[in-house]
Amino acid sequence: MRRLARTVSLSLLAGVLAVGAASLTACGSAVENAVEEAAGNALGGDVSIDEGEIAVTDEEGNEMLMGEDVAVPDNWPSEVPIYDNGRLISVMVAGDGSSVNAVWQTDATTEEAAAAYGAALESSGFTVGDTSAMSGMTNATYEGNGYTVTVTTLDAEGTATLMVNAEKA
Repeated sequence: MRRLARTVSLSLLAGVLAVGAASLTACGSAVENAVEEAAGNALGGDVSIDEGEIAVTDEEGNEMLMGEDVAVPDNWPSEVPIYDNGRLISVMVAGDGSSVNAVWQTDATTEEAAAAYGAALESSGFTVGDTSAMSGMTNATYEGNGYTVTVTTLDAEGTATLMVNAEKA
């Protein structure tokens, strides 16, 4: 339960910071540093705001990154493939790599994004389970390499979004 509360707190804080990141950057480094320090103290970790990108790392090593094109953190589990045909806009990784949640935006269609990531999972040793598709949204579950991966794609005004949630089994 503590892990869920920490994840929710981390997500809420990052969401609030994401909304104000551009204005904080415009205010100057003194204000930005004060907000980073206050947020870090509230979480018991480290918060960094840099050119519209927000990075939050708590005391347990859990990492969250948000921005227009962020990089996958070093603690992303090697067993779970990374989608390579889009812009990573949000990623959360548990310090021990047991849980990941990532959101990419892509110019591909939802079906193309789902098929490409599904193929990457299958070539990495995952097996597809339940799948569904309806009005611009797809959902599939994969098992393998000690993880359960849920892949959801949806279309929002012509931009496909690929959401990946992986949990260690």
